[in-house]
Amino acid sequence: MSGSPSQFQISQVEAALISLLKTVMPAAYQTAIGAAALPVLNIDSLGEKDFDAEGQLVLKPPSIRVRFDRVKRETLRDNQRLTYQTKAGFDVLCYESSLRSKADERLQTLQLVQVVENQLAGARLALADGTSSMPCALGSTYLVAESSGSVDQLFCVEVVAEGIQQYDGPNARFGS
Repeated sequence: MSGSPSQFQISQVEAALISLLKTVMPAAYQTAIGAAALPVLNIDSLGEKDFDAEGQLVLKPPSIRVRFDRVKRETLRDNQRLTYQTKAGFDVLCYESSLRSKADERLQTLQLVQVVENQLAGARLALADGTSSMPCALGSTYLVAESSGSVDQLFCVEVVAEGIQQYDGPNARFGS
């Protein structure tokens, strides 16, 4: 970690993850697919605009969406419980389309997944407070089955960003 102690805020970690993807993915994906020009990748956090009126997922391919999933904390020998080793889990959702066939669409999406995995494995995220995460770790990669709608072959790459989380503990001495 660099810089001063951090609260390792989820919103900062998510913003740093999205910023990294926006910075590195166009050139990396261009190289992977052999495109002559940088592809326009639709990268953002998963939000309301990604769903239609019926609640079906609708994405403009190629798309990458980041969704916060969980945080796991372990105390770091701090008897006041103000310092933690934090593991923030995110789902990085990947979708690409193909007019040729569903099989080709699946292969195109898996190419996008492979590039995402390669770019995020071991990546350090630069947080807005001047600190950085420890190297990111990859978890599972799996198909998110969608039964209907335009997005039916969506893959999820689980990413864990780890860092030191410190709190000031305004109530740590409660009652004294």
